[in-house]
Amino acid sequence: MNPLVVTHQSTVDPDQIDDLGHMNVRYYGMNATAATRTCCEQLGLEQPHLLSAYTRHHHEQMEGNELEVRSAVIPGGDRLRIYHELRNRADDDLAATFVHELEHAPVDAPAFEPPRYGAPRSLDLDTDALATAPSLTRVRELGLANRKPRVIDRDDTMGAETVPASNYGSVLWGGERMEDEASWVRVLPDGTRYAFVVMEQRVWFRHRPLALGTPVQTFRASLEAGEKIGRDIAWSFNTETGEAIVASETIDLCFNLTERRSMALPAAVRAQEDGDYHPELAPGFKSVA
Repeated sequence: MNPLVVTHQSTVDPDQIDDLGHMNVRYYGMNATAATRTCCEQLGLEQPHLLSAYTRHHHEQMEGNELEVRSAVIPGGDRLRIYHELRNRADDDLAATFVHELEHAPVDAPAFEPPRYGAPRSLDLDTDALATAPSLTRVRELGLANRKPRVIDRDDTMGAETVPASNYGSVLWGGERMEDEASWVRVLPDGTRYAFVVMEQRVWFRHRPLALGTPVQTFRASLEAGEKIGRDIAWSFNTETGEAIVASETIDLCFNLTERRSMALPAAVRAQEDGDYHPELAPGFKSVA
């Protein structure tokens, strides 16, 4: 018997569509966060803090699609974990799968193991990118700034006094880009438009509320790259205390926007894309030296 139950429903509206023509990754996460909130209410819990969120993207979703989240508690472990599937209600198309880890002891629940398609493909759910984050001084020395310094504003907090779990992505990606950052959408000599889209992501959150007015800056490092796949990590730091407050490890897929499929970059273009890699900054990195 399938233990997954519907915990949230939504419709993809025009405001959720990004420059690539599909629902932005932010809104996949917001659907899952709403479902986690429902699960906690059903369990009689007072909204435990979200410690980490893993997302595996399966199929892009377009404007007008009607979506639903189906959820189950994952028994065992050291903390409460909840599994979600985001599906298109019209054709049952699987949009994304999630594992949320909360700051709460595990609860009694029916036996459930996430299906193979919902398990991590490339990322490790046992790492902690906040615990192993480099210092603010180090990322500055390496020249890894990805966004200009700023303060947490009402867009981040969505009108509240602290940032809600559903909007922690804005802490990482809000604010002005550095002037020398490449365009998100790129064009090959033959006119093919392409971009790197998120295939898998794990985000870690600080244990305390992030307040309006907190000074922050985001830094990003490339960890490795292949013909179609890139792996990177980003951190947002409190620039007053030096604390890493949000971290995100991401597997990105090179996506052909003209044909809406994955693609391998031509060798000459890939050589131009290649940059300064820092595999030593990966969560759980162990040197063999």
